[in-house]
Amino acid sequence: MEESKRIKVYLNGNAIEVFKGMKVKHILTHTMVHDIRNGRIIITDKEGHERGLEGSLSDGERLKIEAIAKSP
Repeated sequence: MEESKRIKVYLNGNAIEVFKGMKVKHILTHTMVHDIRNGRIIITDKEGHERGLEGSLSDGERLKIEAIAKSP
């Protein structure tokens, strides 16, 4: 049987199918990437660790978007 070339990851609870080898940045919109680069949001894994845009994705991985609180 041929090994699947796709994996399923979750972003904010929504399932996304991508090809193996894709990075975190590939499941984000242009606006999300812009907001990460400008320090408005971060992407975290299920343990709460921050993930970078170049991070590899694993099958079944659960990520979420978190807004960064602005200092007064």
